[in-house]
Amino acid sequence: MDWSAATLACKRSNAAYLIPEADSRSAFEALGDTWIGQYANASHQAVLSADSAGETHLSISGTRAGSLKLMDVFADVSLEPVKIAGGTITQGVVEGMQQMWDWVLATVPAGDVVNVNGHSLGGIRAQASPAFIDAARLGTIHSFAAPKFIAADFFAAHADVVARMVCVLNGEDGWCSWPWFDDRWQTRPPIDHVWLKANPGAFTMIPGPQWPNGWVFADHDVDRYQARLQAIAGSGVPA
Repeated sequence: MDWSAATLACKRSNAAYLIPEADSRSAFEALGDTWIGQYANASHQAVLSADSAGETHLSISGTRAGSLKLMDVFADVSLEPVKIAGGTITQGVVEGMQQMWDWVLATVPAGDVVNVNGHSLGGIRAQASPAFIDAARLGTIHSFAAPKFIAADFFAAHADVVARMVCVLNGEDGWCSWPWFDDRWQTRPPIDHVWLKANPGAFTMIPGPQWPNGWVFADHDVDRYQARLQAIAGSGVPA
């Protein structure tokens, strides 16, 4: 586990929430990235950037409820199953994703590898990436606080990509546990997840499907994820 890379990915996911382009550009440049562009519509927002090594990063915003982007909230509760790319994903996640990825592929040079990150709704949309881009062009996927909107058949169909995902859960994150009672949507990627704890620098590794869910909605906050990852990265824990 590269804790510095995970922390930086979380910072990108946090910056992806910023709506004004000038603020977005400033935030990514403060992280050492070159800001390439922003995609935004009623239910999606994402930023393309390049790091100092020239690697491309797609940072997908989570639910922008605080900015009154109500279609984001609608995406969180649109739970009808959609068959896509050999598996099943909720309608709310899939809706509009093709258009976002069309923008990505039209912007990034042909053949370039794209690393993807996202928090909350952005995290699960990051996990859905192999439905929209060839696996060979996907780098590392960092997913933070992703709810359960993808079925096991999709993860099985894209096992090669799942193997290079980094999935992070925090404390007793209540929104990450959504949907709480819908039997159709109770799956997480079948890999070990980072489970962040309250004590600075504390974490455990747990198979995603074994995470016990929770009811602490403050644990969903992206700043809390970022701070706890930063504490681990600064503690000298081996990669």
